[in-house]
Amino acid sequence: MTEPKDIAAIQKQMLAPRKIALQLVGFLIGAALIAYLITVAIKNGLWEDLTNASVGMLILLVALGLLSTVLDGVVFWGVLLPYRKLNFMHVQAVNMSAAFLNLMPVRVGTVFRVVYHAQVDGVPLVPIIGWFAAITLTTVASLGTIAVATLLAAPFSLIWFLLIAGGFFFSGLIIWAVTRIPFVQRLGGGAEKMFGDPRALFMGLVGRALVLSSVCGRLAVAGVIVGLDLTVQDVILLSIAMILVSFNPLGRFGWREATLAFLAPYIAPEALNMLNDGDENKLALIESAGEGIALIMFGVLTLLWTAPRLLRKRPTAVEASTTSHE
Repeated sequence: MTEPKDIAAIQKQMLAPRKIALQLVGFLIGAALIAYLITVAIKNGLWEDLTNASVGMLILLVALGLLSTVLDGVVFWGVLLPYRKLNFMHVQAVNMSAAFLNLMPVRVGTVFRVVYHAQVDGVPLVPIIGWFAAITLTTVASLGTIAVATLLAAPFSLIWFLLIAGGFFFSGLIIWAVTRIPFVQRLGGGAEKMFGDPRALFMGLVGRALVLSSVCGRLAVAGVIVGLDLTVQDVILLSIAMILVSFNPLGRFGWREATLAFLAPYIAPEALNMLNDGDENKLALIESAGEGIALIMFGVLTLLWTAPRLLRKRPTAVEASTTSHE
């Protein structure tokens, strides 16, 4: 069981004034980027595109936004399996709550996730560090492999699938081998075991590919609503860029949308009618709205369940003080 002093230390580190200030600056810049995208998009028919879209397409957009977060929860649950099997639905609820909280000016969702699993589920901090490291590492390996395969071969061709399968195998093998190096084991202090397990590697690599597929679906639907003829390659490369930029320390809000709007004319020049300025802005905003609506709807509901459970497990001031002086 993680001690209160350990949880207090990790909270203090993750919510250090300098980190909070950085995230607040990032949020303000992101808000300015969103405001700019909205202004340009509205001038170029954003509302017309949305009102002309079928109800089915709009529901599908939000459903795919929900699916992305659910699959992300599967990744978190699966990567931890070698260490501990947590309740699947509980992990889903925490993941949805954390994703919703990460939309705030300060990304407290990550802090919430760490504290919840440490305090409620009793997962020690070292495995949690390894857990997050495994997810980050396998995400980069998975998306990097798919990006290279998409640039070298036609998507969904036999060569494309072989390149991805080979890339997953060799990247997983390299990660596994690195965790067997004595220096890495001393440096990791046991945290490296989480991403040296074949099951965790498989769930991380394949699971993140499934998350990517749901993001691709959402972007494709947004493209249809805007009236863009995006190719499969366009959708995959733009989706990978959006996912990766979401990990930036300045936050998710605004940055992912701006990245999509900026890269779209370069990655998908044939799909974008450059005589109709603002298509890339509309694409970015509509794609983001699908996920945002799903996170707000279901994030609030899951938070109503997860927050009380966490508060009931929080140590009292006397308990925390006693533990810290032991």
